[in-house]
Amino acid sequence: MDKLIAYIESIVLLTQEEKDLVSNLAEIEVYKKNDFVLEHGSRCNKIWFVKSGMLRKFHLFEGKEITSWIHIENDIVTSLSAYAQQTVSEEYIQACEDSELISITRSNSEKLAKYDSFKEFSNTLMEKEFVNIDIHTKMLNQLEAKGKFEYLCKIAPEIIKRAKLGYIASILGITQETLSRVRK
Repeated sequence: MDKLIAYIESIVLLTQEEKDLVSNLAEIEVYKKNDFVLEHGSRCNKIWFVKSGMLRKFHLFEGKEITSWIHIENDIVTSLSAYAQQTVSEEYIQACEDSELISITRSNSEKLAKYDSFKEFSNTLMEKEFVNIDIHTKMLNQLEAKGKFEYLCKIAPEIIKRAKLGYIASILGITQETLSRVRK
């Protein structure tokens, strides 16, 4: 749990009591490459912290997999709309590598939310997510293929190094052939 606690403390300071609470409420989950962490149609009642490995969040559109993002170490991942609205997920979360995650259920998250530091942490995460969604949307709508790729290289170089080209192309909303051309 040390990595998760260190991540939380990079945003807010925790008392020893709060650290102990996180350790008691969080669980380790291990996934092999290609295992599903979350499948379309299932309830999403957890938030995961990527301790090691890499996950892909995607959905199906007209039978085609559309990757929305790749999550690596020190990322927080969930199906945000399904988690927040307590509905079934329209997304998949799949391990792209053998991965070790730390999960916190919604009910345990509500226990943590009784503490001001966790409210602040949660608010900071949500602000960060809204900013990322806004930037990502503008990037997809305003930049040409080369600009999209350069932007992703700037903000997520580790994803560029580790993820399959098809996943990267999907995130950028371009074909794999176009990605191969702009990478040169």
